[in-house]
Amino acid sequence: MAFVLTLAFVNGCATVISKMINYRCTKILGTYNGSLVNYVVASVLSFILLLASSHFHIDLYAFSSAPWWMYLGGAFGIVAFLVSMITLSRLKVMESTILLLVGQLTAGILFDTFIFQNISFPKLLGVLLVAAGIIWDNRISGSQKES
Repeated sequence: MAFVLTLAFVNGCATVISKMINYRCTKILGTYNGSLVNYVVASVLSFILLLASSHFHIDLYAFSSAPWWMYLGGAFGIVAFLVSMITLSRLKVMESTILLLVGQLTAGILFDTFIFQNISFPKLLGVLLVAAGIIWDNRISGSQKES
């Protein structure tokens, strides 16, 4: 379990590092060219990992028989990337990262509620506490800038 928790932590760090590198890339190349570079490099690396994997097997029938909604992951991924790059130019890194976290928690609660019918008060309370912390931090930061 500790290994999985460590991987989740590393994933969080990698997400922020990736966001900052991609933000710099979009500043140099532009938002759409920067996103193209990001996804081309990711596609090439994914293909190399697939080739290096002991499970290398491309099943074209599986691709064609998959439900249409399974392909929305890539569409949501590019939308998330573009929104992230646009908002990062207007928000601090910490604000952007915390809002990303709150969005992920909210989406998780919505999925738990509507897809899995498994929602609990502590989950909802956790999201509300994180959101309250963001609002509180913004008010404190705003008052410090004024003085």
